Amino acid sequence: MRSPIRKRVIRKYLLALIILACTPLLLGTSMVPMSVESLTRNAALIMQGEATRSWSQWNPQHSLIYTYTEFAVARTLKGQAPAQVVVKQLGGSVDGTTQHVSGVRYWPAGEEAVLFLRPSEAKDGTHVVVGLVQGNFRVQRLSTGEVRVSNGVPEVQWLNAAGEQSVSQSTPMTLHDLETRIQRAQRLSQ
Repeated sequence: MRSPIRKRVIRKYLLALIILACTPLLLGTSMVPMSVESLTRNAALIMQGEATRSWSQWNPQHSLIYTYTEFAVARTLKGQAPAQVVVKQLGGSVDGTTQHVSGVRYWPAGEEAVLFLRPSEAKDGTHVVVGLVQGNFRVQRLSTGEVRVSNGVPEVQWLNAAGEQSVSQSTPMTLHDLETRIQRAQRLSQ
């Protein structure tokens, strides 16, 4: 028969193993909040365009799924872009397997966005969004003719250094206000 002390030790080890096994499930995506000005400085390309198609595929090691979205470029606000740009993001679904990444928002065909981009580290001709969702501004055209943009998604919560939830950075603004901030940031960085 096992002693009560040994039973407690075994229970503690089992509890520790369960906690360690569950830790990856509890972790989310962490990101440093970035202003429009910081996004502008860190982007090689800022473009407005419309998603034309998306597809997902495994990486060569078959360990990660990437979703690729092709955009028809309407105009650039920084840098130069060809008529079509492909944006690569972690996550997606392939062959019945789904990988979800918090802080990444995908685009359905026809959705318009202003994107802050940099070339992918894979040097495969694709681009990645600067600051995850922060550099992904969804364009909304209102019936009044006003065009608004927002980079927020419901699942993102901003935490300050003390770990307390802070005000969301996803407050909508007009497209004109976003353009003005981008232009100002570019002038200041020259």
